[in-house]
Amino acid sequence: MSKSPQPVRVLPRGVPGSIKKRQLLNDQELKAESCREYGEKFLALGWWEDALEFFQKGHDPQGLEKIKNHCLETGDAYLLARLGVPQDPHTWQQLATRALDLGKFRFARRAYKLAGDPDKVAMVEALISGTETEKTQGQD
Repeated sequence: MSKSPQPVRVLPRGVPGSIKKRQLLNDQELKAESCREYGEKFLALGWWEDALEFFQKGHDPQGLEKIKNHCLETGDAYLLARLGVPQDPHTWQQLATRALDLGKFRFARRAYKLAGDPDKVAMVEALISGTETEKTQGQD
């Protein structure tokens, strides 16, 4: 049985591939403006992790704020934790609430942990246990 060929993905012009990206991020001479430009290119593609790396390297507060806003909109606790900027408990609570609304229970649990709210952590863990039990019962 032969496998069907994988489609070739071509990056848009000016967007570095993985090897070039690694070289750029390790380049001690890379200017902050170039970091911002690469970060914006990755944002345009929806590649938030890649954008974050360039915004962090270039110390770009506006770019990091865009990432933070995205995290709050999408309930992404893991990406927000990677920002490298301490967040206040209110921010984590806000993110956790959004994650719950979106059904992202593990993201909500992490955000409530980082907010220092053990009661909400326990509540979300119960939700996670309940959904996992429902899944196993549905497979019987």
